[in-house]
Amino acid sequence: SHHPWPIRAYSSIVYQYPLLVFIISLLLTGIAPVFILYLQPPRLTPNAEVGFDTKGTAYSGARLAWQQLSISLQSSNRLILKNTEHIKLPTRSKRAAGELDMSTLRHVSSALFKMDRPKRGWAEDLLAAITNIACYEAPIPLMNHLSQVILEIPSVQSLFEITTVTAICKLQDGIKPQLKAFDQFTPYRSVWSYPAFASCLSPKELTNCDQLTQNDLSTFRSLVSLCLPFRETIMDCRLRNDRCNEIPKNCTSTMMFDLFYRILPRDLTEKPLHINTFLPVFTLTGYATQNIHVPLQHYDHLEDAIVNYTKSSGLVMRGLAMDVKRDRLLPSAIDDSFMALISALLVLICVVIHSRSIGYALAVAVQLALSVMAALAVYSFFTVEFPLLNLVTFVLLIAIASDDAFLLHSAMPEKLTPESFEEALAHTSGTMFLTSFSTAVPFYLNCFSDVLVFRSFGLFAGTTMVINYFLVISFLPAFVLMQRRWCACIPGLPRLGSCFTNSIDTVLPWVLLKGRLLWLASLSMIVIASIALAVSNLHLPEYNPLQLFVSSNPHEWYDNHAELLYPFVEEKVAIPLSTRLVFGVERENSSSHFDADSFKVLTHDSSFSLSSVPAVRQLASTLSRIRELPFVRHPHPFWPERFLEWSKSWPCIAGAVCCDVSSAEFAPDWLDFCLRNSTVYLPTHYNDTPLFDNNSFALVGYTAMVPTQLRYSHRFANLSGNIHKIEDGYGKLQGGWWTTEWYLMGTWFDLQRAVVSDIFTSTVVSMAVVAVFALIQLRLQSFAAVLCFACIIAVCVGVVAALGWVIGLLEAIILVLVVGLSFDYTLHYGASLPSRGCSSHRISTSLRKAVNPVSLAAFSSILAGAPMLFCKTHAFFQVGVFIVVLTCVSWLFATFFFLPLLSFTLPNGDKSDCPDCKQSIMPTSIPLNSKF
Repeated sequence: SHHPWPIRAYSSIVYQYPLLVFIISLLLTGIAPVFILYLQPPRLTPNAEVGFDTKGTAYSGARLAWQQLSISLQSSNRLILKNTEHIKLPTRSKRAAGELDMSTLRHVSSALFKMDRPKRGWAEDLLAAITNIACYEAPIPLMNHLSQVILEIPSVQSLFEITTVTAICKLQDGIKPQLKAFDQFTPYRSVWSYPAFASCLSPKELTNCDQLTQNDLSTFRSLVSLCLPFRETIMDCRLRNDRCNEIPKNCTSTMMFDLFYRILPRDLTEKPLHINTFLPVFTLTGYATQNIHVPLQHYDHLEDAIVNYTKSSGLVMRGLAMDVKRDRLLPSAIDDSFMALISALLVLICVVIHSRSIGYALAVAVQLALSVMAALAVYSFFTVEFPLLNLVTFVLLIAIASDDAFLLHSAMPEKLTPESFEEALAHTSGTMFLTSFSTAVPFYLNCFSDVLVFRSFGLFAGTTMVINYFLVISFLPAFVLMQRRWCACIPGLPRLGSCFTNSIDTVLPWVLLKGRLLWLASLSMIVIASIALAVSNLHLPEYNPLQLFVSSNPHEWYDNHAELLYPFVEEKVAIPLSTRLVFGVERENSSSHFDADSFKVLTHDSSFSLSSVPAVRQLASTLSRIRELPFVRHPHPFWPERFLEWSKSWPCIAGAVCCDVSSAEFAPDWLDFCLRNSTVYLPTHYNDTPLFDNNSFALVGYTAMVPTQLRYSHRFANLSGNIHKIEDGYGKLQGGWWTTEWYLMGTWFDLQRAVVSDIFTSTVVSMAVVAVFALIQLRLQSFAAVLCFACIIAVCVGVVAALGWVIGLLEAIILVLVVGLSFDYTLHYGASLPSRGCSSHRISTSLRKAVNPVSLAAFSSILAGAPMLFCKTHAFFQVGVFIVVLTCVSWLFATFFFLPLLSFTLPNGDKSDCPDCKQSIMPTSIPLNSKF
């Protein structure tokens, strides 16, 4: 045999002892992982944001240290500082003592509510009547944080049609039972919809929208037309608390401001038109910030009631704002993961049809299960946190493993001998090694990402692919041998599609070779168009930083469109970008590569000290300089500055303690006492305080919150500009650092920054690895293969950009995988090229040998991805789109671009050395005996 001795030895072992190989595979990837997972099971976290953080970046250390420090600082400015001990990040109790009383009160109120009450008092009736009136003069407190419903109407004309207005008005009656569940949590009772504003702003001063008539709407239309030209002025004056005399008096009310600011969209000429409605219920986050915990079921019932009412009344609901999508993700992701079972079933049906063996299909199913189980066991040694993103690995495995199953079965000859089995196993193991590891390498590259969820996903997905490869070359061949030897008497299923296969074998080579210029030209034009689409359309998220469900989901629709439609959302998102200065505490250096909650105890930064007057003055000077920056302009001095002023008023007497640092009576040994003593006279608090070591009570640091005039933005360009402005203005801080006060702002900036960097690095490295693999297998034809890979990547990126993709966290992972997964079909065609013959017959032979298994593998991958298009969660849906797009593009370019390109790059050779050319030559003379 011409194969290396390891392949010959391994092939001989599998061929002679298939049962032993089968049992060992089951033990190593089945029994042992079950035992390991029983001892240390991974934990599927319900928090959608676990792992969406960075470690190891220029900004992550300061942010993570402040995240840990802020929790300790809420109770005391005495810190536990050690250098080597590791602890988990302290978490605040979900239930404080005061909250217990509120919970008890709600329980008692609920019990009283359920009791029979024959009649309410007159005071309650009066209160209910007042709170049911939607009109108001003063602004509604915290109105931006109320739940909202966006309704779609045909055009602006519908705003003044009584049928549409009446249907919207009756929304409150349609959802009244569900709103009643929130009565004990909210002070509001009215739904602030467009009809409510029309009735309140009507000259008749109507108290309810059900009193509106068509004449009232005509009058209100005249009022809106009068005020509409002053819309921007109305909003600017109200936001600045100014009085603008140029505005008509009828347009100066609070409700008119809210109508333009919160209810009506910016562009009233749009078709269809989207109008906003405020419910008398805060969002789930709005209640949580008030330390009120509302059951999620209340929101579920409320949403169902809204959906049912809008359907029955002919209204169209587009968006919802309740801040519940994070809490709904886990059950939805689990439901969608069952769609992977449908994908697996469809793929197994294809395997049955191709192999004509139900047993082989069941073996493939067992192989998939063993791959996942063994990968979970390996994963559990690194971390127990299992982010929800890892669930999409199951779908990728089904699509990839089915390809290997088809190719392995196609490579197995009808009659198995030691030589033929060795040849088949050598071919499949070598080819699948390149395809599997070209897929696993991009996965494992994510383990070195700065984004934690990328690391976990790369570890689990890469390990799954590697284990699947070893099962494909051990478990499946052993099963095929046992089936052929011991179950040969069992009849196989009838062969299907033989006529179609024969037609493809005959027609496709002719179509490919005769139309090669047309194929190359047309596909090249598609590549150019795709590059243009990718460059113009692909960008980072601008409005929805963390999409969890499909874009048609009403909660995601609101997050994707509300900022574009309504001015108040832009102001709501533009939170002041306050910063936190910390001196004397080192940046956080995590002790775990994968665990998001593993932190070291805070460590003192020895380069910072307040043991001398020059050090105090330097700190005060730094703080004063920062306060005077153009984007800060903070008028109030901080504690070090106030200490220096306070010390001047200290009466210094010879022989007594002197705290006037400018006095000749002052001694350096008194500085520590004076600094501590000043806190008795100078107020210090969470945003301006010295820091002390909890063990030695030494003064070790200082922290302050610095408000700025800059604003937060989801758009990376705006946020990055503000962050760099702060970075340049603050400069290098001796013994200290800065970060954003609200660490989620810094997290989002660092995530987007890391995503861009990771995509570039992973793509370049993956392309290099794929190019090396192509050179190993295809040698001189590797240039054509790499060109084909590049075209596949460009077209896939262009297609998903045209479908509206943005470079979110999930999309970043997917775009990296394009490189590895685009390699498979091209490699299989290249590996099937004969070593001898003319270029035309070599291409035809490769096509006849590989087109059936490659096409079946592509078809099964499409079947694996198609059910994901019906999923609710964003991750599963995007993976389904990715699998379908990548498979179609890879098959198209591998078949109709790579093979025609080979007709120009393959040497023509001597036709006398081509076996196919010799067979096609007709004899020039006919033997004599053939005439008779």
